[in-house]
Parts: sequence; C-alpha cells; structure tokens
Amino acid sequence: MKRVLLISNYVFHYRLNNYNYFYKEFQKQDIEFQVLTFGRQKVNFDINFTITLTKKGIFSFIREIIRIKPSCVILFLHLKDYMIFPIAYFCKIKRIPVIYWNFGINTSTPDSFIKNNLYYHLHRISDALLLYTPNEKKYIKKKNHYKTFIANNTLNFSDLRKEDFTDSEYLKREYKIKEKYIVFFVGKFQPIKRLDVLLNCFRNDPEIAIVVAGNGELGGLKEIIDSTANYYFLGEIKYDRKEMARIFSNIDILCIPGNVGLAMNEALFWGKPVVTIEEKNTNSPEIWYLQNGKNGYILRNEKELETKIKELLKDRKKYREFSEYALEISNTYAHISQMFKGFSDAVNFVFRKHIERK
Repeated sequence: MKRVLLISNYVFHYRLNNYNYFYKEFQKQDIEFQVLTFGRQKVNFDINFTITLTKKGIFSFIREIIRIKPSCVILFLHLKDYMIFPIAYFCKIKRIPVIYWNFGINTSTPDSFIKNNLYYHLHRISDALLLYTPNEKKYIKKKNHYKTFIANNTLNFSDLRKEDFTDSEYLKREYKIKEKYIVFFVGKFQPIKRLDVLLNCFRNDPEIAIVVAGNGELGGLKEIIDSTANYYFLGEIKYDRKEMARIFSNIDILCIPGNVGLAMNEALFWGKPVVTIEEKNTNSPEIWYLQNGKNGYILRNEKELETKIKELLKDRKKYREFSEYALEISNTYAHISQMFKGFSDAVNFVFRKHIERK
C-alpha cells in the first residue's frame, strides 16, 4: 500500500476533521494517509488516521520520515517553519515526491522580493503544488502551472445531518434575543476582522440583533456591546461542531467586515448569505466562494454595510435567491470532496511521474 504523509505545522480542529475524510477517501485508492506534526488541537470527535506528534525540529521530523517510509510527502509549512527546505531536500535526495500545499506565496506581503524568490525556489523543487483556490494561481510562474492543482479550502460537513438541527428558535431562546433578524459575527477579535465597523451599524435597531462570538481582547468594543440593547455577546464558543451547527442554522446573515475566513463555509452550508467589505491582500482565500450579488455582498466601503444588509433582510425574494445560491456553492465548489479531489489529483500526478523516472 502506498503511503501519503502530510507534514504540518500545528493542526487545528477543522483540519483534523478534514483529514478524517481524506483518510477514508484515500483508502478507496489503496493509499494510506498519515499526518506528522509538532502539535494538534484537542477535539471531541474520533481521529481515524494515524497522526504522529514529534518535537519541533529538523532532525525529529527527518527521523519520523525515515521510520514512516512515505511514498509521497505533502508539505504544509510556512517559510517561518525553518525546517521546510531541509525536509524538502532530504525528500528529494531519498527520491520521495514532494507536494507543497499553501497560498503559493505570502499573500499579505505579495511584493516582497526576498520572500517571493524563496517561494519560487520551493515551487521549482517541488514535484507538485497545491493551492487553496484558483485565485492563488497568479502567484505561480507559468512554467510551473502544469504541476499545479487546486484543493478548494473548506470544512468537512459530510457527517452532519441538517435534519438534526430544525430548532429555528434555539439561538433566540438560549441567549434571550428578542429581535426578528440575527446578523452574526464570529472569529478571533483581531483588527483585520473589523468588528468595530459592524458595531457602528444597527445601534438599538428594533428588528436586527447583532450577535458576536469569538475569542481574544475586545477592549472598548465590549463596552459598546454591553450598552447597546440589540447587541449580544456569546463569548468564546469552544469548537463544538453541533453547537456551531445550532447557531449557524439560526442566523440570518454572517457579517465579518474584514477577513472572513472559514466562517464563510459554515454560513454557506446553512444557506446563509455573507456580507463583507472588499480588502486588498488581507482577506482569506475563502473569499473566492463569495459571489457578489448572488450569495452575499463584497461591499466597497463601510457606508454600504447597513443599507445592503437591511435591504437584503427586507427583500425576502432576494434573500431566498441568495440562500439557494449559497447552498449551491456549498454543495459544489466548497464541498469537502472538491478539496479532496485536489489532493488526490496531485498525489496521483506525482506517483505517475515517479514511475516514469524509474
């Protein structure tokens, strides 16, 4: 049996659930999927694949590669993970095909000459490249397009049954929300999320509740939430897939004015429109799923935020159309099977190339 080894930095809960899906699907191809990392998040679900934890360091990882004997290695590391180049070259010496999975470059510093040239070198020595969305292909030199694959970055909802979450009043009842509509913000409280922009809208609106959940320092924003009648603070929700399902199935709109992240995928799965503001080089790759005017809005400025959300909530025909398209995107481009297809295509590509070289 061939063995694919994903070498990763810290593995978060949502990745672990994705990898459960990868493990099951790779088994159908007589391929064993494993993960090697220096740390992972604790979760309340079973991990079905083999995950090896080792010390963070070049030699620790190389020892494990020798022990595991992979047929192929997928590198999910950043430049700051200094071991990325030594591991890549070790694999090349041992004739183990290498797939590099990431944004292509550091998209927050797209004009950095030094960083970009290091990334270009990594692209050159890799046997294949995996990107989050087609948007990142512009960062790959044309000569490397033939070995570039897209693994649409998403979440694994394949084990959730929507019929288990039909209580449409759960969120209002649990948190004593009295307004008709719920606009939801979730994520780490960082400046790039721009929660302050949302909190400038809908103050004391009798019909629209602003519900905020996440972790980090809120600073003065907490005082604004506490002093506004239609603002609600849920605090940090420890990642529980069922609790997140209960919440997202009850909201009307997800609004994160800044970097949206994978919260968009949760919203689309439940057919909820997403509203954000256009940000150059600071949004996450998942913004690719947001089709402006079809399943949400990518607005030009803060002034449009309140107006567009109110219009969408009031126009129920348009809202249903947005909701239906959100579901369509979730069931196609944003489905976990599409992400796996990128991995499968890249892995089988390097296996074929490896056989041809022999």
